[in-house]
Amino acid sequence: MKNENVYSQVRYLDDSGIELIRVNNNQNSIERVPSTQLENKSKRPYFSYAQQLKQGEIGTWPVEIEIENGQITKPIKTSLRIITPVYNQSMRQGYIVVNLSVSNVLKAIEAMQSDRFITRIIDKNGNILASDDPSEELGHLFTASEQYNLANSLPALWQQILSSDDGRLTAEDTTYSYTELELSDVYAPLGKYILITTPTSSAFVAEQKNNLLTIASLLLLLILGVCGYIFKLFNSHENSAMDQQLMGAAFNGVAGVIITDSHFRLIKTNKEFSRVSGFTQHELMGESLGKLNIQFTQAEMTTIRHHLRQDNWQGEVIGQDKQGNQYALMARIQVLRNSLGAIKKYAITFTDITHRKQLEETLRNQSESDPLTNVWNRRKFDSELNNLSVYTKRYPNYHACLGIIDIDYFKKINDNFGHDVGDSALKNLADFLTSQCRETDIIARIGGEEFAILMPHTSLEQAAAVLNRIKNNIDASTLMPFTVSAGISRVQDDATLAFKHADIALYSAKAAGRNLVNSFDSNSVEHKTKLALVKHLRVKHANDDVNLLPIIQHV
Repeated sequence: MKNENVYSQVRYLDDSGIELIRVNNNQNSIERVPSTQLENKSKRPYFSYAQQLKQGEIGTWPVEIEIENGQITKPIKTSLRIITPVYNQSMRQGYIVVNLSVSNVLKAIEAMQSDRFITRIIDKNGNILASDDPSEELGHLFTASEQYNLANSLPALWQQILSSDDGRLTAEDTTYSYTELELSDVYAPLGKYILITTPTSSAFVAEQKNNLLTIASLLLLLILGVCGYIFKLFNSHENSAMDQQLMGAAFNGVAGVIITDSHFRLIKTNKEFSRVSGFTQHELMGESLGKLNIQFTQAEMTTIRHHLRQDNWQGEVIGQDKQGNQYALMARIQVLRNSLGAIKKYAITFTDITHRKQLEETLRNQSESDPLTNVWNRRKFDSELNNLSVYTKRYPNYHACLGIIDIDYFKKINDNFGHDVGDSALKNLADFLTSQCRETDIIARIGGEEFAILMPHTSLEQAAAVLNRIKNNIDASTLMPFTVSAGISRVQDDATLAFKHADIALYSAKAAGRNLVNSFDSNSVEHKTKLALVKHLRVKHANDDVNLLPIIQHV
């Protein structure tokens, strides 16, 4: 793993603060500390902080000097601690603590450049958290080193840093270049700014701003490798007792984990994976990921393969568990390579977002459905009508129809029997329409007693047959003691016009005596002539049961 040298230690503490495992990373050499040298960390402030973390939470302890056996380490080392509690069946077992070496981060950055400069990481108060010169680090903790606070030593530079996200200041023969770090909450204690000091004669000065952005990006990449580092331990030491304990804690304490071979055949999973998928590790050992019924389109697979050539991919995954229930995950796939660069394994970590997706779907349905009848509302109808119109425009031979259904004399139902009876009539009609239509049809309540049906793959003649059957069944029903009128139109490239045409046909049916289904014929001169008049009369007599037939016939 390219970034593993930024981690100085990984330790596992039990619930009382006793070290059970400690792995040191000294100059990229991984060593397990003998059990005789393990310590009791229960009195350390960061352990008290760790005890406040909740299950699944990742916390950080601010940058500080490392202490072993009650003594400051020699040479002095500074680190940021990343901490997460480990649980087993809802019982807290202990804590994983990872020390991120801030000095090693700076060394990694320096190795990317050939120019001579000094790099520092500064906190929001101007204190130097890390520096190429170790004597400057954490000077605010020592009275004799207060001059290493940037606000005191270079006040003009500090004021400029506070006033802009990035920039530079040249004083005498030195150029100071800086940029603000935009780190996530987990890594925010690592520092607020990167400051680079270089002689004005250096070629680095000419391109400092671009290099600063590169350095900031590199730092972000370096600090996002905690899980990758633990997977590296598994990959390098999977047969050791230490690794089995460490990986057992890491696997079952934080997130879902899947490890596959280079052909995506499963070789290890954890308890969270079994909970989400319903499969045990034994059931899937050696099986392909395809058995998990993960739903990827061909285009998505192409995108994933492209990203994996760069060693990782992250995105949402939809799949089905053993019982056929759908789940949603936020997943990350990391490529693990051998020393020759060949792919050896894939490490997949995921977080279960099924509940969040279900909540989003519920909220979306609530915003698009009618609360009284539980069919779609006008907002959803307009959206679907526009989509269908676009489809018919793209495919001229495609047939789709719109039907508008209106309860006859609905005002009398409310006036004579009360609004609760009127509401029951609306609910019964909505349920009946749902039972009589196909799953591909869109049923919506678009007004007080008006319902609409969008019928894809349907000709005008077929739509008329469906609406007449519905009308006749309602007329014969004792559950629905009312009649309905309906108008039908073709859905073509103008959604607004399709609605107007169906509306004209509906009011023609009402004008002709109600309990009728009329189809709009766009080629009819008579219909074109009546369009403006019917629209005017509908507005004028919106609340009246007026028979418009004599007026229309007169025209």
